[in-house]
Amino acid sequence: MKKFLKISGISIGVLLLAMLILPFLFKDKIKGIIDEQIKKNINGQVWYNAESFSLSLFSHFPNLTVSIDELGLVSNVTEFKGDTLFAAKQFSLTIDIMSVISGDQIKVKGVFLDQPKIVTIFDKSGKMSWDITYPDTTQAPAAPEEPSTLNLSIEKWEIKDGTIIYDDQTMPMYAELKHLDHKGSGDIMADVYDLKTYTKSTNVLVEYDGTKYLDGQTVTADAAMNIDLAKSVYKFLDNEFAINDFKFGFNGAIEMPTDDIKMDITYNAKETDFKNLLSLLPAVYNKDFEKVKTEGIIGFDGYVKGVYNETTMPGFGLNMLIKDGYFQYPDLPDAVKNINLDLHVDDKDGVIDHMIVDLKKFHMDMGQNPIDARLLMNGMNPYDIDANVVAKVKLEDVSKFYPIEGTTLKGLFGMDVKAKGKYSDTLKLMPMVTANMNLANGYVKSSEFPKPIENINVSAVVNSDGNMKTSTFLLDYFKLLLDGEPFEMKAFVKNFDDPNYEASIKGIIDLAKMTKIYPIEGTTLTGRMNADMTTKGILSEVQAGNYGNTQTSGSLDISDLVYKSVDLPQGYTMKKGLLTLTPERFNIAAMEGMLGKSDYNITGYVSNYMGYAFGGKDSTIHGVMSMASKKFDVNEWMSDEPTTTPAAPEEEVPMEVVEVPKNIDFTFNAAMDKVLYSNMDMTNMKGAIIVRNGIVKMDKLNFNSLGGSFLFSGDYNTQDITKPSFAMDMLMKDVAAKEAYKTFNSVKKMAPIANYVEGNVNLALVMNGLLDKEMMPIYSTLNGKGSLGSSSLKVLSNPVLGTVASLTKMKNMDPLEIKDLLLNFTIVDGSLIVKPFDIKSGESKLAITKGENKLDGSVDYDMQLTTPSGALGNEANKAMASLVGSNLITMPKNIVIDLNVKGPYDKTKVTIVKTNFGEVDKTALKDAAISELKNSDQAKQVQAEIDKAKADAEAELQKQKDAAAAELQKQKDAAAAEFQKQKDAADAELKRQQQILEQKKKAAADSAKKAATDALKKGFPK
Repeated sequence: MKKFLKISGISIGVLLLAMLILPFLFKDKIKGIIDEQIKKNINGQVWYNAESFSLSLFSHFPNLTVSIDELGLVSNVTEFKGDTLFAAKQFSLTIDIMSVISGDQIKVKGVFLDQPKIVTIFDKSGKMSWDITYPDTTQAPAAPEEPSTLNLSIEKWEIKDGTIIYDDQTMPMYAELKHLDHKGSGDIMADVYDLKTYTKSTNVLVEYDGTKYLDGQTVTADAAMNIDLAKSVYKFLDNEFAINDFKFGFNGAIEMPTDDIKMDITYNAKETDFKNLLSLLPAVYNKDFEKVKTEGIIGFDGYVKGVYNETTMPGFGLNMLIKDGYFQYPDLPDAVKNINLDLHVDDKDGVIDHMIVDLKKFHMDMGQNPIDARLLMNGMNPYDIDANVVAKVKLEDVSKFYPIEGTTLKGLFGMDVKAKGKYSDTLKLMPMVTANMNLANGYVKSSEFPKPIENINVSAVVNSDGNMKTSTFLLDYFKLLLDGEPFEMKAFVKNFDDPNYEASIKGIIDLAKMTKIYPIEGTTLTGRMNADMTTKGILSEVQAGNYGNTQTSGSLDISDLVYKSVDLPQGYTMKKGLLTLTPERFNIAAMEGMLGKSDYNITGYVSNYMGYAFGGKDSTIHGVMSMASKKFDVNEWMSDEPTTTPAAPEEEVPMEVVEVPKNIDFTFNAAMDKVLYSNMDMTNMKGAIIVRNGIVKMDKLNFNSLGGSFLFSGDYNTQDITKPSFAMDMLMKDVAAKEAYKTFNSVKKMAPIANYVEGNVNLALVMNGLLDKEMMPIYSTLNGKGSLGSSSLKVLSNPVLGTVASLTKMKNMDPLEIKDLLLNFTIVDGSLIVKPFDIKSGESKLAITKGENKLDGSVDYDMQLTTPSGALGNEANKAMASLVGSNLITMPKNIVIDLNVKGPYDKTKVTIVKTNFGEVDKTALKDAAISELKNSDQAKQVQAEIDKAKADAEAELQKQKDAAAAELQKQKDAAAAEFQKQKDAADAELKRQQQILEQKKKAAADSAKKAATDALKKGFPK
């Protein structure tokens, strides 16, 4: 036993040691494979905390666990560029340890995510955000692909506290699952296997076409499916789904052998207790639901059967029954009782227009307040309706059967609606309708505000004899009193085919008081609005623009308005606003406040607002406004608020193309003291900004920036949103060249020499081109012309001048002093082409005979340098003589050298083409150039910096290599020592056991030999 324990202890020790050491041995290999696969396949930015990369054999023994913290993915695909598709606190994989050791393929057996956020988007064109793998650009026939270094043999997966977002803009549908826990298992590499999953999300939002079907409910799913991948058949096995406490299950199968999805599914409630169905109502479920007393039974079942594809929907049906439902809160005197519902929905062929909704009965008594409803709707185009709704509720009774803490209600609410017949707006069909709704002596009091909304009285009537032209709607009155301030609305509409309307609004609304009584979640809204407006007319006259046949007058006085929400975190305020109305326009007599950090003061008018609102013949809204601001920060409105989701390393947030509406015609006359835009501070801005027909045009916009002044005209055109474009005509005066380089990407791209220039320049530029999805110029589409001038410039040491000065020893070339510069240029398909011009520096002249700055950042210039030979010193004369390979020449009065400068700007090659004092000796030129370049101060400084950077990098690299090697060797030595120790111990034990065995064998042999000898001595028995 002692030996067994000892050997077991040794074995376990060796195993634990291996579990500690093996991860370190294979860590770099696995990390390298992961990085390689990301780079090879993913068109996106993947980030993770490299320091957190770890491996362990303990987490999922005997498999190896790879873990990475703070992992995320941002798409680089044009349509979704900058969108974070995935982020997680931790991402772990379980890997078959033997696949790592063998080295052929790493086999992934499990995936585990901690606090992930996973976002899937379908844009309006149907493109999916996760389509981020690089396309296969190889052409057939192609060589067989090398096998992947990863083998996905996943058997288990898990998500802890995740967030899943699904945004399908083609439907449109939006779903969000928060606090999601999910576990799954199954041999997904098998052709046929059982998939088992458990999912729970405690906060689910599902919105379809603007309607929320789930909002905050808890959803669980405990499901098993049999999956046949070869046949693409998915069968439901044992399963249970639940929304809050309402549990249901599915039977049947889904087949997807082609693009058609064949569905044959039935579903039904798992339990018949009415309380389970009641849990679906958030207002009930969130208030002491476990203590609510309930009675009654339910029935719920349905089916989905048929083919689903781009043009076809499967048939479907739903049946819901409630019998004698009842619920009562424990501390309240009354109950909601006699709840009975019988609902059937059927659409056998999946054509929505053929759907039948039959609400045979709905009744409930809210205390002593009955509500009854019935509806039969046959088809949806046209709707064939037979409906009746009757309700009468004393609002003071509500608190007797439903807890409304902090709120007091009073009044009598009544509704009686009858409708029978066909309705279709396109076919001009109207059912017979008699509908009345009224509220008498309404009263709402909230503990959040000491004064009530009282004297609330509403009376509304709809009548139709089945003819649209004779149908009417009457809002006889809507009145209320808030803190002694009255508000009243009236309206009347007749002829639903061409509405003849009249309406009036008069009174004060205090938004701060209103939102204390009726809070808006996530929103701050305060301020006072005093309205006195009336309007009367016929819709067709409005749509035709015949405002003379309409009557609209009145005013809207706004004060101290504050609005801030989740969608507008910067906030908006209007300290003072006064609008007056006429049929054709509303005049902005005053409008001043803050847009985030930016102040504004607007006056002017907006016309054709009714045609814009009601879709008239001219549906374009027009306006002329003057806007003044002391400081306007455009940058505040160019990026989203930061989120708590783990983010990629900080970088500039790209802009997006913004479509300019074609039905807006506004002219803004701007006068702004200071404007912050991108990396520019602009002061004293004046000019006109015109929005018209899908184009934003800037007309003679002048401002000061970068030490100089600008006069700018141009436009931003989105008439073709797939090809947004711009055009500009800019005059720039006395602007610092270096500041222009730092500020404008186009200068960096097309004139990089500006980074080496001291002094101010004047620029005239006319240019146009296309913009990409990030609002950046597509350089290959740029075309234009311009001129650049300066009275005095100094061009500092740079790769071009440094090389020329080194070759010629002309000290006045580096740096280069320039006086009275004037050059003209054109821009052709993104390349800047300089027309011939001269640069004078002292007695020397540098003539640029040809110049081009290309798209790839390279340059190609032909130059001619002319200088008096007498002005050169001995060192320069020797350098000149060396260019032709002889010191025995007589220099002409004026030395002329033709040069060519070509190549990437930071690595240009300067070539001396010819001189007027001899044929260029290329060998001597090369030797001289090399010698001069090597010995020049600039070259020495640059080379020293290069050598230092190289040495530092090599030293750091060697340091890391040495540290890694030392750590690896340390681990190897420790492992080897431990292994040798264990081996020596095992060898010693084995030797000892062998010695004992040999001794026993010898003793046994001696005993047998003695026994045989004794037997021989005695003789054999007779």
